[in-house]
Amino acid sequence: MRFVHRNKLPRARQGLSLAEVMISLAISAMLLTAVAAAFSASSEAIEQNDEFFRASQAARVSMNQILTEIRRGTVKPASTATDLSMTGHDGQPRDYVYDAGLKKLQLITADPAAPNFNLASNCSQASFAYDTYTDPATLIKHYIRVSVSIYVKVGKNEIRLIGSAAPRKEQTWQ
Repeated sequence: MRFVHRNKLPRARQGLSLAEVMISLAISAMLLTAVAAAFSASSEAIEQNDEFFRASQAARVSMNQILTEIRRGTVKPASTATDLSMTGHDGQPRDYVYDAGLKKLQLITADPAAPNFNLASNCSQASFAYDTYTDPATLIKHYIRVSVSIYVKVGKNEIRLIGSAAPRKEQTWQ
């Protein structure tokens, strides 16, 4: 009969050495670090794109609102390159103002019950341009067209919205 010593296992069943465990842990740590960095960069890009989408969508809606108000209302002579003063179709005064410090396009109403509204944020620039003519008989300035430009910038994403409208109340047809 042959006697087998039970304390010694064959080499194949002894497990991993300390060096092998350390190498596998180092490789796993590098892979997890790379995955975490990719996930972080991806979530930052998604967040920035979402912020840009929201800002550009708000600017588009604001542009539509402003152009509709121009068509339906009356532009006041006090309007400037960053301030569109007008009387709305309901007779209420409205001012569309670009605040360069806050980078916001705002609607300011004279109604104490209605607050001022932030229409669009992240606007790097917003401007109003006016095409006018002066009636030689009465020397009254009339607005033929109002052009609106809104620039939205979030991170590296940038969009420029341009539109124009004619105040229909001020036009005369012959």
